[in-house]
Amino acid sequence: MKYITSLLVLFSLISSISAAEGRRPNIVVILADDLGYADLGCYGNKRNKTPVLDQLAGEGLRFTDFHANGPMCSPTRAALLTGLYQHRVGIEAALPIDVEGLPQVSETFAERLQKSGYATGIMGKWHLGDLEGSNPIHHGFDTFKGHLTSATDYKSHIDRDGKYDWYHNEKIVRHGRYNTREITDDSVAYIRQHAKEPFLLYVSHSAIHFPWMGPKDEAYREEGKDYNNLTKLGPRGEEEDVTSVVRAMVESLDASTGEIVRVLQEEGLAQNTLVVFTSDNGGYRNYNGLHEGQISDNGVYRGQKTQVYEGGHRIPTIAWWPGKIAAGSTTDETTMTMDLVPTILHLAGIDPDQQQFAYDGLDLRQLLFEQKPLPERKYLFWRISTRSAVRSGEWKLVKYQDKLPQLYNLSTDPSEVNDLSATEAERVNELMKALKEWEADVDRSYAQISGK
Repeated sequence: MKYITSLLVLFSLISSISAAEGRRPNIVVILADDLGYADLGCYGNKRNKTPVLDQLAGEGLRFTDFHANGPMCSPTRAALLTGLYQHRVGIEAALPIDVEGLPQVSETFAERLQKSGYATGIMGKWHLGDLEGSNPIHHGFDTFKGHLTSATDYKSHIDRDGKYDWYHNEKIVRHGRYNTREITDDSVAYIRQHAKEPFLLYVSHSAIHFPWMGPKDEAYREEGKDYNNLTKLGPRGEEEDVTSVVRAMVESLDASTGEIVRVLQEEGLAQNTLVVFTSDNGGYRNYNGLHEGQISDNGVYRGQKTQVYEGGHRIPTIAWWPGKIAAGSTTDETTMTMDLVPTILHLAGIDPDQQQFAYDGLDLRQLLFEQKPLPERKYLFWRISTRSAVRSGEWKLVKYQDKLPQLYNLSTDPSEVNDLSATEAERVNELMKALKEWEADVDRSYAQISGK
């Protein structure tokens, strides 16, 4: 296939195979921003052309019941780094500017890999604090190239508050290249630079988060101006259709992934590298009623980003590791972002139990490599502000503010249309009790970490 060099040819290269022998695996985590469950061809999308990701799904494992830890970016990114429910480290919603963000006392999986001898790099979006000392290099990354805040102009790199936001470690660097292009080139260079040692590469994309701008668009934000209004959505305004530009952004992610996989193959690293592609939350179907149907496709799943219905947190996820993960496999095991941390640490030969808090995530190795089911996990939880949900097997309870809880059976009603709370009072009581106990538990953890 023209997009990725044939794996059969690569496997025949003795030098490539022998170079990886006896070495701990490399880890590449590619995180899209606001990518909806059905935004990729391999998840049923007919509009977006995503041949690389479709091929990776065909050569690896495609998840159908993988969930972001939160329905917004910062919470999921916190869970990805810590392996914990993000509430334990006090990050429940998207972070504003001028905040510390991720507490220094919380140990990231990057720190643990770094201490064990891994090179550790993050390219792209951080969004876990922008004060002095909050930079990724203070949380286990040797190298950071990207932006600290939530969403910049893709060409001028000006954030919503009119500040320039692009860094190499703690130093501002000026450039006018498209975010995805810069992130990709930096990722490719990082792989080449560290090809002879084990490395973690966290490719943290801005796309497809607004401002909706394609690679051919010109910059529209200027330093010193305030974009905390609907101009934050991009240069097309409120009325112009953004369908084509969002498609271009999705396809730029696909092309970026292709370049990253290609350099792994060229360097003889593919058979010793786990690549995970996922998203930080579900997509927007509309923004405050604007651009309805022009942004993301969440498939049959109700809701969108910011909501705890399935469309807010069920996300496309692919795991690829030639020779280790069976090609063309699919799993409907219920999994979450935080599960990646204990999985990665085990793969690196690090004991996940040797840290301050027990990880909330599960080790996925048997699922990845042997297609074995996960140990039973009775409950999974989501909470953002006054919106919360709890999942137990096929049952899901949704609680919005002071409204009565809603209950859905996802096996028969994946779109969360038929509220069964009136006929399942005992189950509602069980799930509400579990939710309250979990909330008390994670809030105690945060009080312990923060000293509050």
